[in-house]
Amino acid sequence: MNSNVILSGDQWKDPNHVARWKADRKAHLEARWKKKQPAAFRQSFASLLHGVPLAAVPDPVLKVEIAGAAELMQWENESLNHRARRLEGGSKSQVKKTDGRSIFAPPMLLANDRGDWLLTPAGRRAKPEKLTKGERMYVNDLMKKANRELACGLLGWVVHCKDNGHTFKVPYQCGNRYCVTCGPRGALRLFAKHFPRILFTATRLMMCRSADSWGNVCDECSKAIEEKRLPHWPPARGVRPRVVAAKIDFMIVNTGKSPGPLLVRQLNEYIKKFCRLLERRFHIKRKDYGLAYCDELGANNSNIHAHGIYVGPWLPQRKGRCELSQLWMEVTGYDGTKPRSMGGEKPAAGASEGGFIVSIKYAKGIGEALYHAIKYPAKYISQSTPERLADLEIIFHRVRRFHALAAFYAPEVPDEDPNTAGSRHCPICSSLLSERGPWETLYAIDQRGLEDISAVERRIAREAGLTGLAPP
Repeated sequence: MNSNVILSGDQWKDPNHVARWKADRKAHLEARWKKKQPAAFRQSFASLLHGVPLAAVPDPVLKVEIAGAAELMQWENESLNHRARRLEGGSKSQVKKTDGRSIFAPPMLLANDRGDWLLTPAGRRAKPEKLTKGERMYVNDLMKKANRELACGLLGWVVHCKDNGHTFKVPYQCGNRYCVTCGPRGALRLFAKHFPRILFTATRLMMCRSADSWGNVCDECSKAIEEKRLPHWPPARGVRPRVVAAKIDFMIVNTGKSPGPLLVRQLNEYIKKFCRLLERRFHIKRKDYGLAYCDELGANNSNIHAHGIYVGPWLPQRKGRCELSQLWMEVTGYDGTKPRSMGGEKPAAGASEGGFIVSIKYAKGIGEALYHAIKYPAKYISQSTPERLADLEIIFHRVRRFHALAAFYAPEVPDEDPNTAGSRHCPICSSLLSERGPWETLYAIDQRGLEDISAVERRIAREAGLTGLAPP
């Protein structure tokens, strides 16, 4: 038997064999890369390149891929199911919504081990404000939201259209209500979602009763419907309208203590009871008025309140009598000295006593009133500290902030355009987009010069508006 022949299984002990295997493997990977298969390359071989020295790879684009692979190697603390989906190229969706959209859970970037904060290499790239807010949320049992907060602005993925190969980056958005980037976007989405519904219902409530036997309405109502505005509004000076569109605010007693989710839910119960009492006291049917409001907390105080929009019959709130404020006092049980819901405590020194306050004022239109209700999260985000933003996330965790009551609750509105629903399309050629690729850092994606898909959509829409052409 030749002693120079290495037995099967022991060849990996031979340094020469290992060197030859490394050279063959490197040549194979370079061949795959030259065939311009970046998606398959990253999915199948990016993690293997982690141990290849950068000096041995002359291609600068390949260096970026290696750096991205190195960033991905730190995610050892992600869940096994999520890691399996990512590595095997399977479905990455965590939750499927009814409209077909998916929510993706980012990998773990932040953890706490016996008081010591552990950050992955990607997590260390987060801004100090994000880290401060994330740590405060983490210690208050909002671990998932804290990691989503850190991933926002750090991670993303790549998509491409299936017909022409246009490639875009898609940054991850945490969706937290008080995120400095996602909060204002969420307020705009909320406005875009509810404005058509509320306008449609409000137009029906404010239409005059001068329709003929054939059901034809007056010219002003027809013109208002075409122009998508409220008919017969605003009223002439000195004329009391039959139906009004108004901004309405509710306040409860501020004890000076930090409020919590239970107090926000208590405010919502008070407003519902106020509506029932309003119906009985002024003989208003539920289908004849609509109320939509949003819970809010002051910028740097503990004053819990709600801003809303009311469309319905004219309500009395005369100076000196304040009928609506008296109804609010009946509901909250506040007599000016002891708030019933706060356990009989008197307000702390310097705290405002707002348990009997209801403010109602005419609104110029539905857009102004609705924006008055939902603008405050976006307004305060840029003015608040990371600690304050974390406290707001904790207070409103699993608490619905926007509410629609009476006629605004599940209104009968025209169906949405079916062309706007479904899978996302390429903004350039309108072909279907692929599923998202593996998680990557935005730094690694930016090194490849890919554009943000939202920025491309805005640019194309702007150019189409300037030229008068419809977008593709």
